[in-house]
Amino acid sequence: MKKILLLPFLNIPSGHLQAAEAISSHLQESDNKFYCKTVDIFSYSYGKYEKYVTKIYLEWIHRHPKSYNQLYRHMVMKSLHEGKEKYFYERFFYKQMENLISDFRPDLILCTHALPSRLLNNLKKEKGLKTPVINIYTDFFIHKGWGIYHIDGHLVATTKMKNFLLSKGVKKERIFITGIPVHPLLKKRPIIPEPPKFKANILISGGSMGSGKLYSLIQQLKNCRSSSHHYFVLCGKNHNLYEKLRSYRFKHITPLPYIASRKMMDLVYNQTDLIVTKPGGVTVSECFIKRVPIMIYDKLPGQEEINCQELKQMNLTLESKRWELPNGLEEEIRDFFHSPNTYSHYYSSMYDYEKSMDPYPAKDIILSSLS
Repeated sequence: MKKILLLPFLNIPSGHLQAAEAISSHLQESDNKFYCKTVDIFSYSYGKYEKYVTKIYLEWIHRHPKSYNQLYRHMVMKSLHEGKEKYFYERFFYKQMENLISDFRPDLILCTHALPSRLLNNLKKEKGLKTPVINIYTDFFIHKGWGIYHIDGHLVATTKMKNFLLSKGVKKERIFITGIPVHPLLKKRPIIPEPPKFKANILISGGSMGSGKLYSLIQQLKNCRSSSHHYFVLCGKNHNLYEKLRSYRFKHITPLPYIASRKMMDLVYNQTDLIVTKPGGVTVSECFIKRVPIMIYDKLPGQEEINCQELKQMNLTLESKRWELPNGLEEEIRDFFHSPNTYSHYYSSMYDYEKSMDPYPAKDIILSSLS
């Protein structure tokens, strides 16, 4: 039995963890027998301290977004084409990564976060690690925090990302445009040829934590009593938000609690005509699979801001510019559905993006690396 080690970072329901779970589910569906183990190197190294660090990290992003954004861009985007310096925090995990590999003895390692990738890249360079390592990128860009030069495979989301790796000297046979992995229970939906004829179902998402400017958006929706749309609000793990929305008893707003079941989430997507969300890599990729148009209303500092820029360049998202105004979101949604050219152009861009993918899914590429 082959052993596969999957490495996200921190135990929060982020895109890194969701992508690892998606790949693990795809592999376990195959005829081959695998033992997949997902490990957060922080928890493995320092146990209970991971909880405290995660709490501080999340509070920092939401309370001091500007300082987080400045540090993020300095550390992972500034001097992007250098990318060879070592970060101070690597020393806290380097030996622990060696111990993890020695304990588990994997046949293959899959990284869905930059830090494990960087550590393994250095172990290959400095200690001669032979275990094959594949990067699975969970955003629509590559920053210098990732290990690149000694990594055996790269699963990227866009042609631009592939070209970036080629410019860094990575051989083209090691790069595959697969998109960001989504769970196999999310089944591809046919392209919708025309907008909804009656009341549209709009899905509102603030991410798995139900955070960001979601409260402010809902305050605007509360005033749309004569709405021509119905809004389903994904509250994530924000139980207070869910209970508050339930207490309002608005006919045009239905709150949804955290949905752990991917099969249930598939049903929700099937009833959705448009999603208003943040540009998290996995959420956006799920919408691509389900053919749900994406309207961005907010973005967290750092990677979500850059994701938004990249997606806009490819015409794969819409951006709400008036949601903070009375009836602004309602009007933008109506304009999208009632503009045939805009609507068809959006789906044309989605089709072009899908055509840019390599013919083999991520699962097949990973399996071939084990043969």
